[in-house]
Amino acid sequence: MSNIVSLENVTKRYGDMRGIEDVTVDFEEGKVTGFLGLNGAGKTTTMKIITTYFKPNSGKVYVNSIDAIQEPYKVRKFIGYLPENFPIYDNLTVLDFLKFVALSKEVPNVEEEVEKVINQVGVEKYKNRFLKELSKGYRQRVGIAQAIIGDPKVIILDEPTQGLDPAQIIEIRKLIKSLSANRTIILSTHIMQEVEAICDNLVIIHEGKIRMSGRVKDLKEQIQNEVKVEYIFSKTNNEINDKIREILKSYNIHEVQFQDSSVTFNINKKDERILFEISKKLVEDNIEFLYINKNTITMEDLFLKAIQ
Repeated sequence: MSNIVSLENVTKRYGDMRGIEDVTVDFEEGKVTGFLGLNGAGKTTTMKIITTYFKPNSGKVYVNSIDAIQEPYKVRKFIGYLPENFPIYDNLTVLDFLKFVALSKEVPNVEEEVEKVINQVGVEKYKNRFLKELSKGYRQRVGIAQAIIGDPKVIILDEPTQGLDPAQIIEIRKLIKSLSANRTIILSTHIMQEVEAICDNLVIIHEGKIRMSGRVKDLKEQIQNEVKVEYIFSKTNNEINDKIREILKSYNIHEVQFQDSSVTFNINKKDERILFEISKKLVEDNIEFLYINKNTITMEDLFLKAIQ
């Protein structure tokens, strides 16, 4: 598969504030990519740069092999965008609003195109309702409809399920999945379950920098082979923590989290036998532990590991 959207060493600053810094990332054609990060991580800034709404301070952006910085108007024809809080006209009906969008995009056969997207997003029963009369969930459906008018190659959805109730979230996720058959979708979210439910690929951004990227399937296989181990101690201090750290280092365990009276680290399932040896060494060093927890690694753990 080729990459339809590529960013190379892209930086965007707002005065002294950093939006994103030296971001290099690719979005694969024909896939749904979850763009994951905490609020303020740089997701929206990145997406506004891809859509040419923002111009970066430095770096290169390509959409469908077109230089988005040099030829923004050409790029916009390939992109459908649903902002986090997309602007709608409350006093227009769904039908009139989508016709207005289609005309703005200079789409041929406006009537036919609007009817097509109305059916695709499931708002046929509400097409003559005013937008102000719609629930939040149906407003989001209309937002997705305006994004896919003209059948753009790339659809960018900025937190499309934010503020929805659980039933609405399920419906919007099903809708996004149904639209992904012949489109590239970039889905901004801070919810890992959303990525697991509908995404092929995953990109994690934190504090304006890309921390992790890969295929969701590969990442799931990776975590299936790992175990999260937590030792609970009766007491700890800096001296005890240093001893624990040295013991774990002797078994090539370097990524360790100390919190209160617990120590957490990950090991491969096939290496679980070393826990007996680690426990034995702790006892020999008079480090008293109360018990051990062992849990499977989750995608949330992977996310936390990436941003920490």
